Amino acid sequence: MNRFDRSFGVLLTGLAVLSAAILAAITLVIPLNVLLRNLGLPVIYGALDAIEYGLMAAAFLGTPWVLRLDAHVQVDLITHGLPPRARRRVVLAACLLGAVTCATLGWAGWQALMQSYARGSMVRTAFTFPEWWTLTVLPLSMALCTLEFLRKIFRPAAGDAPLSGL
Repeated sequence: MNRFDRSFGVLLTGLAVLSAAILAAITLVIPLNVLLRNLGLPVIYGALDAIEYGLMAAAFLGTPWVLRLDAHVQVDLITHGLPPRARRRVVLAACLLGAVTCATLGWAGWQALMQSYARGSMVRTAFTFPEWWTLTVLPLSMALCTLEFLRKIFRPAAGDAPLSGL
C-alpha cells in the first residue's frame, strides 16, 4: 500500500469516526430531550435542528468509508455467475458509472455551495449561520467517493469475493 492509499484511508476512517460520533450524540440527545419534556423541564434548545443537520452530515461523511470497505448494498447474484474476466469488466463499468455520478453530484453540490456563499444566504432556525456551511458535506463526500471509485478502477483485481448474501 502506498503513501496516498494510507493517507486516504486515514482520512476516510477519520470522517467515519466523526460520522459515528455525530450519530452517537444524536442517540444521546433524543432520549434526553424526551426525558426533559416528560419531566416538564425545558428541552435542549435547537436540538431538533442540530439533529437534522447532524443526520445529513453523518450520512455524507461516512459514505466514502463504507464505499472503501465495500460495505454498501451489492446485488451480486448475476455478476457472481460470470467468468472472472467478465465479472471484472462489469465491476469496472459500475465503478466508472459511480465515479461519473459522484463527480456530477459533487460538481452540482459545489455550484450550490458557491452560489449560497456568493449570495450570503443564511439559515435562520434555532441557529443562525451561513447556509453554505450545510452544503459543504455533499461536494466533499462526492469528491472522496469519486476518488474511491477511481482507486477501485485502477487497483489490481482482487480474487473471488464471497457472496454478499443478496
